[in-house]
Amino acid sequence: MNMKTLLGTAAGLMVATGAYAADLPGEAAPVAVDYVKVCDAYGAGFFYIPGTETCLDISGRVRARVVYTNNFGDINATASAITLGDKVNFKADAQVKFDARTASDLGTVRSFFVLQLDSAAGTITADDAFIQVGYLTVGKFGNAYGDVFYGDTGAIYGEFDKSGVGAQVMVDNLGGGFYVGAGFQGLDDGNKWQPTIWTTGRSADITYTGRLGITGQSWGAVDLSAIYEAHDLGDNDMWGLKATADLKLIDKLSARLTGVYVDYDSDYFYGAAAAAKYQATDALAVYAGIGSRFWDKAEDQVIAQVGADYSFTPDLILTAEVNYTSDKVFTDGTASVTDDTWAAMLKLTRNW
Repeated sequence: MNMKTLLGTAAGLMVATGAYAADLPGEAAPVAVDYVKVCDAYGAGFFYIPGTETCLDISGRVRARVVYTNNFGDINATASAITLGDKVNFKADAQVKFDARTASDLGTVRSFFVLQLDSAAGTITADDAFIQVGYLTVGKFGNAYGDVFYGDTGAIYGEFDKSGVGAQVMVDNLGGGFYVGAGFQGLDDGNKWQPTIWTTGRSADITYTGRLGITGQSWGAVDLSAIYEAHDLGDNDMWGLKATADLKLIDKLSARLTGVYVDYDSDYFYGAAAAAKYQATDALAVYAGIGSRFWDKAEDQVIAQVGADYSFTPDLILTAEVNYTSDKVFTDGTASVTDDTWAAMLKLTRNW
């Protein structure tokens, strides 16, 4: 018997044995495995939800911080219930983002929401949560381009950093990187998730927004934002304009510039801020920023920041940062004081 005959006989026995085993009573047929597949239509991190044409990205971060602040330590707290003086705090927070997208005849159908864990409040809360169909967005989302500095310091132009439930149309395929949009939301009055925009005998309390800009350029991006808040009670409507530019100056050096004007019924202010970031090495980046707003009837305020990021890995970052704010208002239920304050922070962040 030659080799070909032996191989043919062996193959025939294997097929017969497999067929017989598959027919044995009580033996279930193997279940097909639907492996997760990478979805590259919307960028890195997306994968197909098994059995669907929907692509999902799950990302987030965890941050742990230790913060020292002088906490208005220069103020004499006599006859005041405010607890003043230097202090050190531990802080931690976490964030998870879910981004699901599906191609359709109406354009991309997207749903997005963010969960936040804040150790200061000890609660898990939802942040933005919205649905996008083509150009239309409905749900809860931010009303304008909010970032000013590169580090943890919050922007000093709070009217443009709010979020609320509403609707927005944003057209971003005008060509050359241009986009334009407009929308309306319930006022951010502490009840962000179910604002009352109309009730019997009152007009609407609504925030109207508009945006125009250009992005994806070799030199950076520019955004122009407008906001108008219509309040029913009293003559206290508010409106404002803000321009923000993200610039790529030279290799490894970027800058962010912001100018703003906000007009209230009783007061108004001009504001400006500038920040720069330099990628010194692949692992080390340093940044600094300064900003101010100049009130017509209140104290002017200056805010400054300097910091550095060191990346042990692309996703594990150690940050050291110092922040200063002039004429900051501190309130503890019974009284309020105004004085300069500063803080130093050491933070470890893990992104994924």
